This record gives sequence, structure tokens and C-alpha cells, in this order.
Amino acid sequence: MAEVSDDTRHLYDLFGVLPGTTATADLLRAVGATRVDAGLGELLSSRLAVLVESADRPLRYRLHDVVRAHARQCARALPEERWRSLLRLVVDFYADAAAHGDALVLGARFRIQPPPVRPLAELGAQKALFTRGADALEWLDAERDNLQAVIRVAADEGWHQEVWRLCESLWALYHSRKHLADCVESGLLGIEAAQHEARPDVEIRMRNQVARAAYELGDLDRAESQLDAATGLLEPAGDPRLSGVVWESRGLIALARGRSEATPRAVGERAEEARQLFERALAANRAVPDPHGVVVQSYNVAQALVAGERWTDALGVLDEAAEVARTTGDEPMLPRIDLVRAQAFVGLGSLDRAVAATVAAADRAASLKQLAKLDQALELLAALADRAEDRPLRAACEEKLRELRRNLGLEPPA
Repeated sequence: MAEVSDDTRHLYDLFGVLPGTTATADLLRAVGATRVDAGLGELLSSRLAVLVESADRPLRYRLHDVVRAHARQCARALPEERWRSLLRLVVDFYADAAAHGDALVLGARFRIQPPPVRPLAELGAQKALFTRGADALEWLDAERDNLQAVIRVAADEGWHQEVWRLCESLWALYHSRKHLADCVESGLLGIEAAQHEARPDVEIRMRNQVARAAYELGDLDRAESQLDAATGLLEPAGDPRLSGVVWESRGLIALARGRSEATPRAVGERAEEARQLFERALAANRAVPDPHGVVVQSYNVAQALVAGERWTDALGVLDEAAEVARTTGDEPMLPRIDLVRAQAFVGLGSLDRAVAATVAAADRAASLKQLAKLDQALELLAALADRAEDRPLRAACEEKLRELRRNLGLEPPA
């Protein structure tokens, strides 16, 4: 390191402070680095760092593994107060950036944390980190490993508010890209942070996120145990929307248990149980009122109606939910609504309308980069193509499926 400039040496020390493995120029500037571009160029030319390139993501820089270990050793030689102050700048940068990303991806959903103090424009020196939901989701996914490392470090340092703020914001990533193990890991740290701060409202949200991840992983017993613990905190928490999120998760578990039942009667009973839970959640959101919550819970009511083979009733509920979503700009909910609408049309035997709804869901999910919903839409479209006895309809399904896969750079299935 003797041959590099003082500014580059400072940059090298900053790399040693970072909890993650990569850094952008924006992050380095946020923690006080100067002459960042020149310093990064010097680290690259000295073969101390490598460039991590991607066609649709910002440039990231990474020290070689052995070099990074040395940089961390050097950073630990800094005065303790200086090291912690730099680390806190890193954590604050990610907490604010993740909050802005969440707001763009999921819109005006119910959040416990206040909006970030720093505007998004302040986090990027030359241009905004992201400007729309799809870009924000890509940024969050690209920073995924760094964000998990930041949560762990913040928990170690006792920065409890930053831990749960990050966990709450990252639901936008966990839910959209199904990083379920990450959700469980960070959620458990979020529960501890909420308990340290004596925040029952936060603890309910964290336990619900862990429950939702466990539910999607198929561990329904673990999900229910988290919800049982959350239910005991509802009265001191106060906000009716927190009751709504717990009822919603219980409804999803009821639907999941229904899918595993052996008899149509048992399936119907589970579907009705779920519908009643979702109706309670819907009423809680209407009482606030919370338009996004109304859309989500209406969508869930429709899922329960489809499971109970009440397809026409489901379509009516979905039409109302879609109208609210369009009126309030809740674009991320529209692919979800279209997918349930397609299932209702299948139940009614209207395959052409099911195909149209599925294609709409796929197109919207692709534009929003909601990869999990896109995958569901593609899977349903393939099933509809297999089922269609109408040759033109089957050909249209297969052509749309090929087009979507081409646009995403995916290989056709074997």
C-alpha cells in the first residue's frame, strides 16, 4: 500500500470497515471518502480491487479476498470511536436507501417506521440510486448480501432501531424475490431489537414477517407459533392494522392446510375459515382507512372464495380491488389480482379469459420485475396451454410463453 496516494489509502481503510463484500461509489462517498473515482481507479490498476459489472445494475467494487482481510485488519487499527462512526454512516446509508426502495416497490403500504430523513437524491452523488419500483427492486437484490451483513453488524453494535427499520424495509425484497431464509434470519434479529426497545408494534411486524417466510417454506407449525406470540402483543400495540396482518397470515395458513386436506368438505371448511379471517383483516384496514391494505385483503378474500369454488363471487371482489388499486396507483397488486382472476376463470371453464388474465399478469410482473409472480404466471400459462383443446388458443398460449421467455433471456423448458 506504500505506493498509493493518501486518498486511496483512506479509501482502502473504508473498504475494511464495510460489513459486506462490495461497495458502490455512492456508498463510499456517503461515508466520507474523497476523490472516489480516482481512488477506485488506483485500487483497480494496483490489482487490489476488481470491478463487479452487470448490464442492469450499478458498478460495484470488491477487494480480492486476501486483500479484504488485510483491509479489515487495518481498519481495526483505527481508533475505536473513528471506526464506529464510519460503521454507523454505512448502516445509516443502507437504512435510508432500503426505506426509499421499499416505498417505490410497495407504495403506500402500512409501515411502522417514519419516512427517512434524507431524501433519495442525497444518497447518490451523481444521480439517484433508483427512480422507479423496478429499479429499486434490482438495487435491493444487488445489495442483498451487503444488507444482510449490515443487519448483523447493527445487531452486534446494539443499534436496535436500525435493525428493525432495515428488516421492515426489506420485506419489499424478501416477498418479491422470495429470499425466505434471509427473511427468517433478519426477522429473528428484528424481534430481539423490538424487545430491547420495548416496541410491541414492531415485534408483531417482525414476528409476522418470520411467520410469512415460514409459511412459504412449508413450515406451518413454526409460522403459527410466531403468530401466537404476536397475538399476545396486539392489545398493547393498539393499531388495528397490526391485527389485520396477523389475521391475514392466519388466513393464508388456513388455505395452505386446506390444500393438503383429503376431502372436498375439509377443503371447503378451510376456505371458509380463511375467508372469515381475511374479512376481519379487510374490516380493520377499512376502519383506518388504508387503501393498500383494503386491496391486499380484498385480494386475499378472493383467493379464499376461489378455494371454496365461489368463482363468480371472487371475480366481483377482484374487480373492486383492481379499481381501488388503479385509482391509488397500487401497481404491484395488479399482477396478483390478475393471477387470482385467471384461476376464477379456470374454475368457470372460461379458458380464453383465463389466458388473457394470465398474460396480463405476466406482462405486468415482468415490467415491475416481480420475478416470483412472473414465475407463477408462466407456470399457469404453460398449464393452460397443456389444457386447451382449442388449437388456436393453445398455439397462442405457447407463442406468448416463448415470447416472455425470450424477453427474459430464459431457455425454453426441456
